Amino acid sequence: MRYLLSSLLICLGLFVGLAFDAAPAPDDEPPKLTVPEGFQADILYHPTAADSSSWVALAMDPRGRLLASDQHGALYRIEPAPPGSDPATTKVEKLDIAIGHANGLLWAFNSLYVVVNSEEGVDGRGSGLYRVFDTDGDDQFDTIKTLATFEGFGEHGPHSVILGPDGASLYLVAGNHTELPASYRAVVPPVWQEDQVIPALRDPRGHASDRTAPGGWIARTDSLGQQWDLVSIGFRNAYDIAFNAAGELFTFDSDMEWDLGMPWYRPIRVIHVTSGSEYGWRTGSGKWPSYYPDALPGVVDIGQGSPTGIVSGAKAAFPRRYQQGLFVFDWSFGTIYWVGLRPDGATYTGEVEEFLSGVPLPLTDGLIGPDGALYFATGGRRLDSYLIRVSYTGPDDTSPLATTPRPTIQQKLRRRLEMFHIQQNPQALDAAWPHLSHADRFVRYAARVAVEHQPVETWKDHVFAEQDPIRRLYAVIALARHADAAQRDPAFRALLSIDEAGLSMAQQLDLLRAYSLVMIRLGAPEGALRDEVVAFLDARFPEADETLNRERGRLLAALEAPGITGKMLALLAAYSHQAPDDMLLLDDSVTLRSEQYGPAITDMRANMPQPQEIDVVLNVRHVRAGWTLAQREAYFQWFYDALRKSGGRSYVGFLENIRADALEHVPQADREALADLTDSYSAQALNLADLPQPEGPGRNWNRKEINLLMRDELAKPRNLERGRRMYAAALCLACHTMRGAGGAIGPDLTQVGTRFSRGDILEAIDSPSDAISDQYAAALLTMTDGKTVVGRIVGEDDEVVMLNQNPYAPDQQIRVAKADIAKREVSSVSIMPPRLLNRLNGQEVMDIMAYLLSGGDPEHECYTHERGCLWDEDD
Repeated sequence: MRYLLSSLLICLGLFVGLAFDAAPAPDDEPPKLTVPEGFQADILYHPTAADSSSWVALAMDPRGRLLASDQHGALYRIEPAPPGSDPATTKVEKLDIAIGHANGLLWAFNSLYVVVNSEEGVDGRGSGLYRVFDTDGDDQFDTIKTLATFEGFGEHGPHSVILGPDGASLYLVAGNHTELPASYRAVVPPVWQEDQVIPALRDPRGHASDRTAPGGWIARTDSLGQQWDLVSIGFRNAYDIAFNAAGELFTFDSDMEWDLGMPWYRPIRVIHVTSGSEYGWRTGSGKWPSYYPDALPGVVDIGQGSPTGIVSGAKAAFPRRYQQGLFVFDWSFGTIYWVGLRPDGATYTGEVEEFLSGVPLPLTDGLIGPDGALYFATGGRRLDSYLIRVSYTGPDDTSPLATTPRPTIQQKLRRRLEMFHIQQNPQALDAAWPHLSHADRFVRYAARVAVEHQPVETWKDHVFAEQDPIRRLYAVIALARHADAAQRDPAFRALLSIDEAGLSMAQQLDLLRAYSLVMIRLGAPEGALRDEVVAFLDARFPEADETLNRERGRLLAALEAPGITGKMLALLAAYSHQAPDDMLLLDDSVTLRSEQYGPAITDMRANMPQPQEIDVVLNVRHVRAGWTLAQREAYFQWFYDALRKSGGRSYVGFLENIRADALEHVPQADREALADLTDSYSAQALNLADLPQPEGPGRNWNRKEINLLMRDELAKPRNLERGRRMYAAALCLACHTMRGAGGAIGPDLTQVGTRFSRGDILEAIDSPSDAISDQYAAALLTMTDGKTVVGRIVGEDDEVVMLNQNPYAPDQQIRVAKADIAKREVSSVSIMPPRLLNRLNGQEVMDIMAYLLSGGDPEHECYTHERGCLWDEDD
């Protein structure tokens, strides 16, 4: 919450630099929880009320005591109140050991493993994996050993650590802003690239614009942290991992909410993590679709949210159906989902149902205790934090499953193939090659990875000698990832020899991806071979299936095939008559729980963009030849309506960048004719002189005065119109949206009052630079000449970084050459300007507070109830 509210007040700037007294205890009501029939939820402890800590990681020691970590502070040990007893009997001890800031905790091998996620940590112990011991048996930790350090911290830094099913290894997950361990064995073939046949767009707001493959990762190590194995890559920001009852690994990966409405948007999803796997996260528009054969798909898509914890139900004293699935936590919408797992060949399919929800309920981490109850924490971003236990009290059988689930035939085969994933083995080719054509995708993938771990010289000739067309297809994919340009023409010939008519739709998509990979890795075809490839692709374009059109059209555009412009524009026109896809948008009953996602999803539902159309204009933007002026007019005219659709925060910026890219390839003579269609749609500088002015007189407000004033003045109806004017006068609307109006530099504030208390808001206002979200932080660039440049990254290419240094003029940018940058860091100072509230009198301050708490809703109790914003509090 502090991240949110520090960003929330980026432009409000109300209280920066003011003097504050110590924060009072939070004045929130406990979260209101909804659980299934037969379950009971007990709030065991309120960390924030005790010492302002906000817990994000949990573990259990052998004595049944919980261990917890404050996101920005110390470690704690908890003895939960016994079931049926007064929760107030829960005992909590702050541990006297110089380590904290943990995103992951694990008790194993008679010690506590701690994953620190911090630039500096406690006593300089920054991001890394540490092992903490009690060496003298006095039940107090006294020794810390560093096992590994990581480069990366923050919301996308190193996260959770768990014990492997073998009882001897540890598994650790890290977000996409975390560099790989210093040394490791690559279970994933170490040949990852961006693999884009059409150049990808970076996020126009600059998020993750400098991050490339492999993205987020999962690694395995031993108890001493000596040997590291890179198990899986291609995640955005998976926070936690868990093994199910069968010993298979799963995670819960995040979406990029700013991509909503774009064809590359990927919802939050549960993923079955197998050996050597890749899941296709790439920055900006480069995210791989789930059907790419050089990656693996998720088990089930859920929608929008912020994934945190994932807990296996295997040891839960819950009805048996829950024991065969996973509990996954969504921070944004305060929801625990149960995902029922059903074996499906070498992997699983999943069914999703809502298990528990609450408002507010920013879920972080959880575990199953020795009593079979689900324990979980809420908090993070300095939000109000709780420790909660969920137990089953109903009549259904809760006895544990009698046996470990038996693996399917395909799972057994996949595991046998995975034995060849770490090192070269002369038996690997004989074992794996026949399964390149296996009907099961996960088996086929495991076989290809096994082949790729062998020297390419030992199997490249097998590719061209292979008679089975399906096996040849996937062998070419392997070859493209490891061979050199000398294999380009034979690889294309091998693909051209495959009769597409005999392939399923999934195999056709895989064939098109194989063509792309050969082009990307080995080079585009030339001469007569190019003509053959173009003729093959063009013969069936366009066709009935949109996904095949997407991949085939992309290849034809990359090859600048004759006539591709006209065909793509005809496809664009056809898509404009189709109803938009709902893109797995959550329903309104869930979106109301979050101020971060909710408004954007509601707006999108009412004004849906067309991702299919966006994909067409994206793919054809670099085609130089074959355009008529009429075609260019139709292309640029399309943006007029598309820019007025609703999407994520980067929606407009992405479309503007697509249009700008396309315009670069337009001859100067045509540019003049198209001038009326190519004007920028971006936000304009805010004219401060046009804003309302406060009546004043102002003063140097402090927190104690504001608290006293709220106690009296918010207990009666406030003035909505004056709140709206002061919201503008204090410059809030320059950076934040309220009820659909305002800027987009900071988060939407419409529902901030439904999620956070007055105490939360004031605590965040107190020190806005203490915790700044990665998504809203400024960059600090140290130049080669020693000078520094600070600003919000709004764009980036291979040569320059574009910065905005004035939040009131979002179109003003400076360009900094990458060659001149010596170091890039996240600025520790919030970009919100100081002391703007000091211009307001007390009544104006109260009207702004009411406006925030009400979300600008004229029907809110702040304006309609006799006790105003304090309508639900006792006298």
